[in-house]
Amino acid sequence: MKKAPFLLVVVIAVLVVALSPYYKLYTLKTAYEQGDYASMVNSVDFETLRPNLKHQFYEKFDGFVAQNNLDQALSLFGVKPEQIHNYGVRFIDNAVDKAITPDNLTALATGNVNKDSEPLLIGIALVSGAVDVPKLVQSYFRTGNVEQAISEQKQQITKKTTTTNSPKPTFKYCGFNCFAIDTAIKNQPIRIIMTRHQVVDWRIDNVILKD
Repeated sequence: MKKAPFLLVVVIAVLVVALSPYYKLYTLKTAYEQGDYASMVNSVDFETLRPNLKHQFYEKFDGFVAQNNLDQALSLFGVKPEQIHNYGVRFIDNAVDKAITPDNLTALATGNVNKDSEPLLIGIALVSGAVDVPKLVQSYFRTGNVEQAISEQKQQITKKTTTTNSPKPTFKYCGFNCFAIDTAIKNQPIRIIMTRHQVVDWRIDNVILKD
């Protein structure tokens, strides 16, 4: 008979551990609705998130260059492929280090984009296909004004992100210490990865841009 209380405690403990990421999502949603952005930012593991984002963007940048034949085009001007890659790495490192900070993420949560966040957001727009590169180049040659060419792309991106319904978020374990949230921001599909810290605490340490 003494085993029954012990088994009950074990079952409750297992349920608490298993349901802990769902409770974490509930607390994040509540914090967002109440404007408690500090609690949201404190749930981010910045030291892990930054390198994860950098390595992801390195690969996407190389794919972007190859897909748009930029290496061949720039080779006509004497620019070597490794120079393009190295430029991309420097740009990405600088953009991520400046943008992924508690202050900047708090600003983004409130809908404000400051100058430190702009390079990273522009880079994401490029590699995610939100920007039509050929049209961007055509607009530049037609107008001779790079700001106007970018402005036309901003209008296209805004129209695209306001006329399409985003899918509902889905959740699932991706390992004992890994929990994935599939959702979309401005119709860009993403996967947010949370990793277990201690037993029932979870931190966001990766955001994956999905094709």
